[in-house]
Amino acid sequence: LYQKQSSAWFGAKSAFTLIENNIIFNLPRAAINFNDGFGGGNIVRKNLIWNTCRESGDHGPINSWDRLPFLTRYSDALSFNSQPTVITENFIFANYGAAQAVDNDDGSSFYRIEKNVFYLSDGFKMDYGKY
Repeated sequence: LYQKQSSAWFGAKSAFTLIENNIIFNLPRAAINFNDGFGGGNIVRKNLIWNTCRESGDHGPINSWDRLPFLTRYSDALSFNSQPTVITENFIFANYGAAQAVDNDDGSSFYRIEKNVFYLSDGFKMDYGKY
């Protein structure tokens, strides 16, 4: 199998995922990709990420999309609001085709990005989202 749009971790319709203590490098696209917001509650922490986006651009080593709201019970009541996804304590090199270390694109919402080290990066992007 030969895939150019692959990531080390790809999440779709998932919630409360822990991505921790990984070394991720040499990828054609983003290292971590959240396909949708679904229920949120994910934690991305203590990862070392570099040499991503080697054959792509317009995103970062951590990339997210959120084009469709989901009705879940992950909050105290039935809600379209996701729990926050926390991205913290990571060391991210945004080299090759990466612009931002974290690219919250296409309406991505409910992300808390804190205590990271970004190198060769424009920081992070919030494109059309909130929170």
